[in-house]
Amino acid sequence: MKKSAENTAYQRLIQIGIALSAEKEIDSLLDRILNEAKSMAHADAGTLYLKTNENSLRFAIVVNDTLNITQGGAKGEPIVLPDVTLLTESGKPNLSNIASRAAITGKTLVVDDAYSSKEFDFSGTRRFDELTGYHSVSFLTVPLKTVSGEVMGVLQLLNAKDKTGKVVAFADEVKPLIEALSSQASVAMQNRNLLDEQEDLQKKLEDEVEARTEELKDTLSKLSEAHNVLKELTTIDPVTGIRNRHFFDDTFEQEWRRALRQQYDISLLLLDIDHFKNVNDTYGHLAGDECLAGVAQTIDSMLHRPSDVVARYGGEEFIVILPYVSMANARHLADQVCAGLAKRVFNADGHNVAVTVSIGVSSGVPDEQSRPRDLISQADEALYRAKSSGRNKVCVYGD
Repeated sequence: MKKSAENTAYQRLIQIGIALSAEKEIDSLLDRILNEAKSMAHADAGTLYLKTNENSLRFAIVVNDTLNITQGGAKGEPIVLPDVTLLTESGKPNLSNIASRAAITGKTLVVDDAYSSKEFDFSGTRRFDELTGYHSVSFLTVPLKTVSGEVMGVLQLLNAKDKTGKVVAFADEVKPLIEALSSQASVAMQNRNLLDEQEDLQKKLEDEVEARTEELKDTLSKLSEAHNVLKELTTIDPVTGIRNRHFFDDTFEQEWRRALRQQYDISLLLLDIDHFKNVNDTYGHLAGDECLAGVAQTIDSMLHRPSDVVARYGGEEFIVILPYVSMANARHLADQVCAGLAKRVFNADGHNVAVTVSIGVSSGVPDEQSRPRDLISQADEALYRAKSSGRNKVCVYGD
């Protein structure tokens, strides 16, 4: 039952990620981030802060269901609360405030009972409770970080509730879910900001087109470059940092047609991490994601030609396109990858994790009767044979 609930939660995360990427306005995007997090964590209230250039956190959205408060975002009333400073008057990091500490350290912070906590200064919270009659108890505070690790804001949830409506501490399994959601939210916010910047620049260019034709041409060139960068970002898998399934599908179709015209070999390696479910079950999904990223980067480091492509195929599966590579050479490379990964130990969320992979290899010269998916099916059949015959090995289709 617990695993079924976890699967449901992570399926919901996928749906949330798709919904976040579809938001057209930054305020509506922030609204959805906070409300999805509140719903997933069964929280009564929440705040989303954005980091400013003045070493502070600005209140972007504040929601409290019990007090019927909605401020900021796309629909709420304007927020008049002062920023949370990241530095004290003496210039030292402000670690007494839970939100500022999360932003400074980049770590998730959990407090089960604010009234008994001596680690943070909750005096402001207590004054708020005295004025409103509210009772702030449990806090879950998660930094919003870019792919490079820079903190761009903080997501804070307040007062988890059980099925009876009683305020309780946040459940242990909620933390990794909200952290995963926060990672999705950070990527969506970055992309949304990039798109907003493009739209603002486009409007400015349209206003100046008659007076500054030459300047417009130069700026349009920069805009095109920004568009290419954004397009490039959409082909990257956010967990592993390598290409995603969509990029593989497009690239493999192009490589297949080129190999068909020129009649040369094209090979595929389909890799699957052995017993990866045990990694997630033992160390948690965040460690699992870091392990996936480590495996992906290791595979990518073993490919040296510009035409070679490694992509995340789905879950713990990866696929490699090898144009102009024969079956024998593809098998040799697969053996190197399999052996290389078996020797690696990955640091995943503070744990040393060793994994192995099984690899299926397929190769051939395309003809008019064959289709790209035929080569994928052959690699998949070889992979199945590798796993069913003991794992941590390479099998070649047709052998």
